[in-house]
Amino acid sequence: MKIAIVAPYFGVRGGREQTVYELARGLAERGHFVKVFTTDRTPSGERIKQNVQKNEKFEVERIKSAFVAFRVEIPLKFPKLSHFDIVHVISTDDIFTFIFAIAAKISKKPVVATVFTPLALLKHPKWVLRPLMAFIEFISLVSIAISDLVHVKNEVDSLLMRKIKNNVVVIPDGIPRYYFNLKPAVDFRRKYGLVEKKIILFVNRIHPLKGPQLLVEAMPEILKEYPDAFAVFIGPDAGYADELKRLASERKVEDAVLFLGFVSEEEKIAAYDAADVVVIPSIGEFTEAFSIVLSEAWARRKTVVVSESRALRSRAKGYGYIFKGYNAKNLADSVKKALIKPKKPAKVHTWDEVVEMMERVYFAETEGC
Repeated sequence: MKIAIVAPYFGVRGGREQTVYELARGLAERGHFVKVFTTDRTPSGERIKQNVQKNEKFEVERIKSAFVAFRVEIPLKFPKLSHFDIVHVISTDDIFTFIFAIAAKISKKPVVATVFTPLALLKHPKWVLRPLMAFIEFISLVSIAISDLVHVKNEVDSLLMRKIKNNVVVIPDGIPRYYFNLKPAVDFRRKYGLVEKKIILFVNRIHPLKGPQLLVEAMPEILKEYPDAFAVFIGPDAGYADELKRLASERKVEDAVLFLGFVSEEEKIAAYDAADVVVIPSIGEFTEAFSIVLSEAWARRKTVVVSESRALRSRAKGYGYIFKGYNAKNLADSVKKALIKPKKPAKVHTWDEVVEMMERVYFAETEGC
């Protein structure tokens, strides 16, 4: 089968970009011809000079695009998709993927549309951006309307999409197989002097929408009951780490927090293994469409505390602690409960399993074409 996968960004760090890579890699390894169409930009508009994905079995074509704003990248040539069997657009909330969806329909090709947190951008916390977000949601709805099948990653999004589309499938993201069996060489607790501590772990970008400030603000309340509690933050800094350190000092918990930045996969897994609780306090409906961090934590058999962000509450119901209101006091209360009574994790999937699910969808959509 010849498969076109379309995404606005590729080769940059992010959950959506990881999905594109794993699908392309896995489908190519299963014998399909796979080509990824993407912009020549990063989400901030910077040009990417690399045009070829080296040492991979799939192809990548970076199309020169005019950058207007994030989610508004206009390809400077109209895509030709007539020789593909199916077109999969990943992220309908973008002009780039919208134009590809139109091109696919003109070429009479089946279109699978992966939708992330539909209509959630209408509640963007920055009011000044809401008109743009309304336009983005409009083009997303058009892409959904003309697609043959809608793919979502959680049950909340599925229920919403089924109100406007009949053909909807829920397929989760996956994680690498080694998350289930790797034995890290590093002893995380000894390395960082945390042998006697109760470790509360945050793994994500250090960005205010991912909610690390809520954990810092929750620490004084947690420390009252658990003076040996310690918060560890792992993830690349999105320009917010200094503000977090200032906040920790202001709350007088600077001796109970550790910021490690980006670490290797092995050290991250060692951190999961050492953790007593994994916290995912993301803020807003659109910040999490699935949460690979949640799957990673569950693969390592960890108890999780999550915010009520859409995908998190959908996935963690019955399998973790959900705190309400994006509120530090509520987060602290949930962490204390998690330390007392751990919860059994939910089942998670490998990327190989996810690729097989998606392959079945492609075959079903191309039957009779």
